[in-house]
Amino acid sequence: MNSGLDPIETPAAAPNALEGRVVVLTGAGRGLGLLTTRALLAQGAHVVANHRSPSEELAVLADTFGDRLRLVAGDVAQEETAVALVAASRRFGRLNVLIHNAAVTRDQPLVRMPVEDWEDVHRTNLRGAFLTTKHALRSMMRGRYGRIIYVSSIAAQFGNVGQAAYASSKAGLHGLALSVAQEYAAYNVRSMVLAPGILDTGLGATVPPDHLRRMSDRALLGIGEGRQVADTITFLAGPAADYINGTVISVDGGVRY
Repeated sequence: MNSGLDPIETPAAAPNALEGRVVVLTGAGRGLGLLTTRALLAQGAHVVANHRSPSEELAVLADTFGDRLRLVAGDVAQEETAVALVAASRRFGRLNVLIHNAAVTRDQPLVRMPVEDWEDVHRTNLRGAFLTTKHALRSMMRGRYGRIIYVSSIAAQFGNVGQAAYASSKAGLHGLALSVAQEYAAYNVRSMVLAPGILDTGLGATVPPDHLRRMSDRALLGIGEGRQVADTITFLAGPAADYINGTVISVDGGVRY
């Protein structure tokens, strides 16, 4: 079966840096989530990967890494999905890291946006983060250790035409992460936000060409590579990032004023 992806490669630096770590990742079926799944596995992590719809590429990884990768289908905005993700992580051991990456967008001018579209975006992007965080925290508190990484967007920091629902839902993750950091530091739980710029994968790949060109022109280093951001997420999931907490990390290549 051809997944359309290059063979997985273990980075030369710090191989197996995540060996023994158990990671729950939402939105793993494609785009940045799929790349992050690959990067986590390359570093030795045990991964519970959530996907809402079938993904051929994720199925290929499951066939290859069946002993370290479990797939959990489901809508992150439903509480039973969060419960199932944490339960699946226990089969690997103690849950160490939650990465909330699942996101949808319904881009259009605010005055023409149906209420249903607004609620659908916030339901997945923000409610989903709340539910997975709630259930992951219970496990992390018992283990007296945890890492929660929320994948946000440059749109949450600068706004974007036609993305009021998406930008506001992602901005909500910032408040959530900073509050979690304050509430659960006593349990040795850290939380942080990663805010990527425009990428060559996932939702970035669906941006209309004219709009993509304008966004690229504003980025000092141009369009970002999804693989690089996936590697950054993987670093944040590892022990080398243990002193990073309660902050928003921009991975946008710099923005032109």
